[in-house]
Amino acid sequence: MTTPTLSAPPPATEPPQLSPGGRTAIRAILVLAAALLVVGCVAGLGATSWGIGSLRVAADEKVLPADARTLVLDVGDVPAAVRIVADRDAREPRVRMRVLNSSRSDDRNLVVSRDGAATRVTIDAAPASSLTRWEAAPLLVDSAGEITVTLPPEQARQLSLTVYQNRGMLLTETDLDQLDVKGTNGDVVLGGGARRVEIHTRKGDVASHGPVSVTESFVAESVDGDLSVDFADVAPQTLRAVTSTGDITVSLPQPGPYLVNASGDSSSVRVPQTNDPARAVATVTARSDVGDVAVESSHRR
Repeated sequence: MTTPTLSAPPPATEPPQLSPGGRTAIRAILVLAAALLVVGCVAGLGATSWGIGSLRVAADEKVLPADARTLVLDVGDVPAAVRIVADRDAREPRVRMRVLNSSRSDDRNLVVSRDGAATRVTIDAAPASSLTRWEAAPLLVDSAGEITVTLPPEQARQLSLTVYQNRGMLLTETDLDQLDVKGTNGDVVLGGGARRVEIHTRKGDVASHGPVSVTESFVAESVDGDLSVDFADVAPQTLRAVTSTGDITVSLPQPGPYLVNASGDSSSVRVPQTNDPARAVATVTARSDVGDVAVESSHRR
């Protein structure tokens, strides 16, 4: 009798490594999912030692002007995940809010006003002290609601959007004309595109959820965050990515060439370069005081 010989199993293969931008985008999307889960579930929970019974979900929705070309969304210190989306079936632009609210505090309400040619959306918020007992639960404090701006696609493409947000996260999923973001402690995840983008944040990451299209200028500045953006088809004519203590990864479409100024703890440039501004398709500045900098090709055909 012969004894069958068992062959060794094939060696396990390691999963592909995610880029810093991929990790940031996935982390931000998971935070958004957690925010929706928290908002959807907390209303049904009974009172616990943490005082969940004293919270409820506050919801509000407002119609925005159909002729709005400039929109200012001022979230302030309300900890929320903000989404900017386009819907081809939308007959009018709308903003919808769902946030956790203390039953002992005033409701949070959306306020829509006109300031000259600009439409401004603010939140009539309860005092910040109503959430202080949740400081030991970071998930609830940082992701305690969702605000969604839904736009008809044609209006979105003509819209100049400014977002003020000190806590939470911003996720864009549509094409805009201009996007300006001024934040303190929130991440920004970009999708779609714009003619011009400018982002200033202190303790937040900036990443793209897939390739984005920015045609004219792109500026992203952070103090303690990573910056990782993948550009589609055509790079913006002027690109500036600066952070103090984070890493930077910029992926640019071929063929170039680019006029690149990159500096950091370590820096690598893997795109066609030129020192002649007249030949450069874009001028790229990527600088980190304490972090790694990579300017690379997106390798898309």
